[in-house]
Amino acid sequence: MSAGNAFLRVGVWTIGLCLASGSGFAQDAAGKVAYGPDETSISKSDASSFSVSGTVINSVTGEPIRRAAVQVSGQNGGMAITDQGGHFVIDGLAEGTAVLDAVKPGFFDEGAHAAARVGKDAPAVVLKLTPSGVISGRVSTRDERPLEGFQIRVMSKQNVEGRMVWMDQPNRAGTNEEGEFRIADLQPGTYYIAVEQSGEPVLSQTNVPNAREQVFARIFHPGVSDLSAATPVEVAPGREVEVNFTLMPEPLYQISGSVGGAGVNGEGLTFARRAGEDSDFIQTVEVQGGKFSVKLPAGAYTLSGETREGAELTTPGASVMIRTDETDLQIPLSAAASIPVQMEKEQGSEGSARNVPVQGFFPGVYLQLMPVSGLARRANFWRGQPEGIQGVQPGVYRLKIMTAGGLWVKSAQSGGVDLLSENLTVPETGQIPAIELTLREDGAMVSGTVTPAGVPGQVLVLLVQAGGHGNFVRAAKAMDRSFVLQGVPPGEYSVLALDGGERLEYSNPEVLSPYLSNAEHVTVRPHDNAVVSVGLTSVGQ
Repeated sequence: MSAGNAFLRVGVWTIGLCLASGSGFAQDAAGKVAYGPDETSISKSDASSFSVSGTVINSVTGEPIRRAAVQVSGQNGGMAITDQGGHFVIDGLAEGTAVLDAVKPGFFDEGAHAAARVGKDAPAVVLKLTPSGVISGRVSTRDERPLEGFQIRVMSKQNVEGRMVWMDQPNRAGTNEEGEFRIADLQPGTYYIAVEQSGEPVLSQTNVPNAREQVFARIFHPGVSDLSAATPVEVAPGREVEVNFTLMPEPLYQISGSVGGAGVNGEGLTFARRAGEDSDFIQTVEVQGGKFSVKLPAGAYTLSGETREGAELTTPGASVMIRTDETDLQIPLSAAASIPVQMEKEQGSEGSARNVPVQGFFPGVYLQLMPVSGLARRANFWRGQPEGIQGVQPGVYRLKIMTAGGLWVKSAQSGGVDLLSENLTVPETGQIPAIELTLREDGAMVSGTVTPAGVPGQVLVLLVQAGGHGNFVRAAKAMDRSFVLQGVPPGEYSVLALDGGERLEYSNPEVLSPYLSNAEHVTVRPHDNAVVSVGLTSVGQ
């Protein structure tokens, strides 16, 4: 969704909420009723002014939705509030096409957008709003003591460049004094729910001298520390799902010691207890004069920090084991992995091409290592740094390549791994082979139009190459029916325009395959500008 569309929808939602909170119809200064849509079933129009009308309904029950806000974009605006029967009429529109948006608190807007025809004898429009779902529950100890002030974390699959990745959602909640929580306004779908680690320790026994402090680590439903062992929760439209948690505290051990290796920035040394590909307990402490002191539950930890110059440090090899109190724990830290980047440029035509090494930074090429697990590690960027990609933590990554103009990457490898189709595994120890790129500068441009235009911001144009890496090459949003894709390698392509394409895992060839019968074919030659007209296909059809 574009920033402009998001701003528009927020504004409409606010207006709709304000209007929905009132009762009856507004009155003007003279006390006359300002009639709503149900009072004006026939709209007036002249030779140059028309109206658009329709109904807003519940996509699950089919029932009309009253007091939903319907906004027109694509012309000079206009808004209406639906009546008791869910009907609306918006007057004063020019003949042509108007894009309609419907919003209502308690509903989300998938299916609530439509490109409506405006003119004489134009058909009525049906906009569908889907009721949101709710997850509620209670967090308590094994002896049923409620736990107040605990944060509830929500994760769902999000489409990131055609790949479905588990990511945190903004829908969070805290437990009240009864340990209860409620997370509303959830789209129907599959979620993982977790209770975050406690911020403050508690005593194992109150009013007992020298009682051991305890802490609660993060836990996923139905009571596991690792996401891979968790049970997802299915949320249906308009339904409420109950999810309860029983937490058990763990004793804290007093750990102190010193940090060896490169000098650590005194602002923080981070202990992260391993739980599968993620961490279920994280604690950051200050380092002064190379010394630290921290309280931790038992487990296997990885440690990280930064030098005063900003270089990332980590524990090499095996994790640090915590089993009991320790007063002289020695932590060896070393620089996190750096992956060299080497480039060469292929020049000449196929059969007579030669490769020329590229020294230093090549403008227009940017790399990003994206963690396959959306929950764990941050992405690492390369923008031409001579030392390569720095601070790469152990894990599995996908290489994202961004180019500008006519540049394209013919090959990308690391130690025999084809990074255009395979993931890069960064081990706990050992040197990572350099990422080797072969570039060409004879990329072309593919442009064209989509018919019909569809709803602005929702039409995704895909360029698919048979036999290509992952069967997917480029994607772009269509704006005002037009699209442009640059840096396209020469070859044979299918061009597909999808209404609601961002809901589709389009980088998966099996998911995309059923739609390719609707695609147009285009041949792309070096330095070419291929133009194609594409018909619009709706996701789900």
